[in-house]
Amino acid sequence: MATSEPVEPPVDESAPEFYDEPWVTPPFQPVRAICALILIASGFGLYEYVLVSFWSVPWMGIHDRIPWPAFALLAAAIVLSIAGLRFALGLASPHGKLGFGLFAFLACIVVGAGGGRFVSYVMRATLNPPFTLKLAVGQQFPSFALTDQNDSLHHGPVTTDAGATLIYVYRGDYDAFARFELAELTAHAEDFSHAGVDILAVSTDQVERSKMLAGFLRTKIPLLSDNGESLIAPLGLVQHHRNGEPDNAIPAFFILDRNGVVRWIFTSPYYRELPRADTLLDAAKSVISTPPASPR
Repeated sequence: MATSEPVEPPVDESAPEFYDEPWVTPPFQPVRAICALILIASGFGLYEYVLVSFWSVPWMGIHDRIPWPAFALLAAAIVLSIAGLRFALGLASPHGKLGFGLFAFLACIVVGAGGGRFVSYVMRATLNPPFTLKLAVGQQFPSFALTDQNDSLHHGPVTTDAGATLIYVYRGDYDAFARFELAELTAHAEDFSHAGVDILAVSTDQVERSKMLAGFLRTKIPLLSDNGESLIAPLGLVQHHRNGEPDNAIPAFFILDRNGVVRWIFTSPYYRELPRADTLLDAAKSVISTPPASPR
């Protein structure tokens, strides 16, 4: 039986020669990798700082209608995160680019989405419901008899012989902005006392909740409980909830002269927009320096 040798295909000498391309190790780029990590961490850290500190840092704009400082910090956090992503994508190592790039991309998503939600909350979710204040400057403040956190009954509107009385209607103990405002008023309580200004705070909280808030803030400011809405309702400062939650007050500030006549009022469409303590003190001093008015 005949056998045949395998025949090799003819070699085309004109065809290009093929070679296995040798593996070239990507350059080691520790500086770029570290810079990417620093930028990502800085962006995310700045974003978290705004979320945590906005409620207790005045210079971020907690008192302002539009808190531009907080918004600027969030914009800077987004820029830092994007810069970190660009550095990560510039890595020569495919594995490094994938790992660092994915990490930076997730950070950008978190900072961008979270920052957008924060802006939406500040500008939309902190709006008061439509309300009509049923009191004007020059009118007599309604009389009341309300109990404070010490179970003491206060008859108003003027409770002492002070030159002026500041009445702060606040949303309730659950509201971070109200707690911050009461803490500021507590910190400046001596300044108000030396100027001859009494401070009263009113909410729809029950007395027990006022006691807890007073203990938390360590304040001696009388926190009057208007759970029956005997004062807040005639003022037009009640927010009703459709889901069955208890009513709460709409924030407002009143400064009365020694006769109980309203001489200064502050309200806002936003419940987070609250006047600074020094603004209130200056307004109260102005009321004291002006002769008392007769109620209309």
